[in-house]
Amino acid sequence: MVAAVTRIRVYPGIGMARLGNSDEYFLGPEAPGVVSDPGGTGGPGPNGGSYRDGDENLKRQAQRYRLYGYDADDNLVGEINSDDGDIKWRVHVRNMKAANYAFQGAYLFDNSKFRNPSIQADKTDPIERDKLIIDPGPQNIDSSTQQPLVLRGDIFTDVKTGTLPGYLRYECFTPVDPNEDVEVTYAEAKGIELGQLRLDQKQRLIFVPSPGKSECVTTPKIELSNPSETYNPPNGPNPDNPLINQFAYFNVPGWWDDTCGGEIDATVTLNDGRVLSTRDGVKSAADEGTRNATNGGWIVTAPPKYSPYMYHVVSILDRVFEAFPEADPNKGKQTNFYRDVYPILSRAVNYGWVSAEASGVQPNSRNLAHGPKQAGNMLSPANMRAFSDPSEKSIFVRKQIYGLMRHAEGGKLVDTLPPAPPMSAPPPRKAGVGPVERGNQMPKLWGTAGKPLQNDQLGHNIPNQYLSLTDWQLSRMKNWADGDFEVGTLEQPKPLDQLPLDQQPLAMNSAALEPTIGGGFHPGIEFPYLIAYREKFAEAFRVAEGTEPGSVAAFMSSPWQGDYWSCNSAWWPVQRPDIVFDYDEATGDRTYKEWFRGYDSQGQPLSSSDGYNQMVYAWPKLGMVLPQRDPETGEFLTDNNSIVYQEYQRDPALNKKPKSAKECED
Repeated sequence: MVAAVTRIRVYPGIGMARLGNSDEYFLGPEAPGVVSDPGGTGGPGPNGGSYRDGDENLKRQAQRYRLYGYDADDNLVGEINSDDGDIKWRVHVRNMKAANYAFQGAYLFDNSKFRNPSIQADKTDPIERDKLIIDPGPQNIDSSTQQPLVLRGDIFTDVKTGTLPGYLRYECFTPVDPNEDVEVTYAEAKGIELGQLRLDQKQRLIFVPSPGKSECVTTPKIELSNPSETYNPPNGPNPDNPLINQFAYFNVPGWWDDTCGGEIDATVTLNDGRVLSTRDGVKSAADEGTRNATNGGWIVTAPPKYSPYMYHVVSILDRVFEAFPEADPNKGKQTNFYRDVYPILSRAVNYGWVSAEASGVQPNSRNLAHGPKQAGNMLSPANMRAFSDPSEKSIFVRKQIYGLMRHAEGGKLVDTLPPAPPMSAPPPRKAGVGPVERGNQMPKLWGTAGKPLQNDQLGHNIPNQYLSLTDWQLSRMKNWADGDFEVGTLEQPKPLDQLPLDQQPLAMNSAALEPTIGGGFHPGIEFPYLIAYREKFAEAFRVAEGTEPGSVAAFMSSPWQGDYWSCNSAWWPVQRPDIVFDYDEATGDRTYKEWFRGYDSQGQPLSSSDGYNQMVYAWPKLGMVLPQRDPETGEFLTDNNSIVYQEYQRDPALNKKPKSAKECED
């Protein structure tokens, strides 16, 4: 078999690893629909695993990479592992957030505005701002390497002093005049861990993400906040040019975090002596070579997913198929209800367990939402009978549901966006594309342009202020509404080792990106809006040639906790819950409470209105939202066909109010 191999490729093409403050980790999903068990015993995981270690710390989710071999005709031959030769993996990741352009929204990108603008101010390309980049450099691991190989780097090197706006929030310091700049000093942060490299028994690569640390290096320290809410509110001193966003909660100066992104490559010395590599120009295992974007992989590290069984109605996988429709394995096939439509409906119902509006607990959405006993519970027996019936008698209800679906202005998200960044001048918005307000349509989630209220305050006439389904999702929904579909069956997901060989590469690609957020990108959780641009990729699931390690993730919030707290309503509740429920199995009644609740390290209640800085402390202690199991059968408990979700494994430290709050020294 191996004798026929002439080319090797890394899978998944884009991997996803998630932060945790524990030293323990578990492997992320490797097949679509399969929820990974976190390991251990006595917990609520799929096989009784626990998401926390013995000290209540949150486990990290690692990404495993495999190599698959192809013959001269590009036919898949099989997986390549240690049985076939010796594998050397090459990994180069960076964190470029502090050096990057200031995120001000996809439609307001301005390449003249940077994060930490007073540092290396003469540099106009983020990659040149090396004092603000955490870069461990390329690292290699093979069977001879002592494991784990920890990836470390420094930041704010050789930076002594600088000035920052007085309207920022400082710890234990209040400027006399918020209109005047404040002089600050910087301390170099050294030895920051961006992740760890390990090998499994077959020399497959395991990328373990960082522990989720972040820190401010300035004196006085800058606290996470949104200045536009306190300094000439609602949105800064000049609504026509809101440059205060340059120092907002997603662009906080003086801060670093330990997320990263970058290249995953491998070179194999086969048992027959041949050397194959995912990189070009490699003749021996000692050669460096150059990146080949269609063979090598990529890693993204991101915040935890607190509801592992729930999926966002639009995932990054959906965005890949929107940009590369030819990669959709079901292209050209008749629409299938259980394969194409049911996932959209069931994902919407899950929002009813983590979103206040979607659950129906708010007066404006009561009896109209997705809770188990709400009219919007699309999984109820009556609805399922109608939805899975292709006959004319149910066409009205199908068309009614389709009519509620929001369409992206312009057809596709990318059709409304400016040219892909970076660019030489601030771009104009594409002509002829204006916003269409569809606040009463579904999904009722904010979009890539940001919240409609904020855009209205600023006078921004830009599209996609609400999330829309992708064009290929909508086309399948349209076929379903018209009765042009087959019913199919609800298939149970299979683990990777139970899938045929020819399905495994796509399965790994899909599994990594299915449990992700594909909008709204403001800026997002795992991946920025760059996923919408076809030209940013060599092909589906492969980041384009010439992409610098760390440059894609650089468009995310810096530090990540600021945006993660801010998006506490109608953004990504299946990733970062807004609310959670207590469910009474006997009566079917349920009561909700805030997910972000308890006390911080200083004894202050966690704030639902200003918890930016508190998220840095609270994030690894917050609860997981998981299906409730019937104590007798062990099966998932359901209410009106809706799976019942409850909060589990919340660190009890959040419930303990410290005896005394921290005092500022004179």
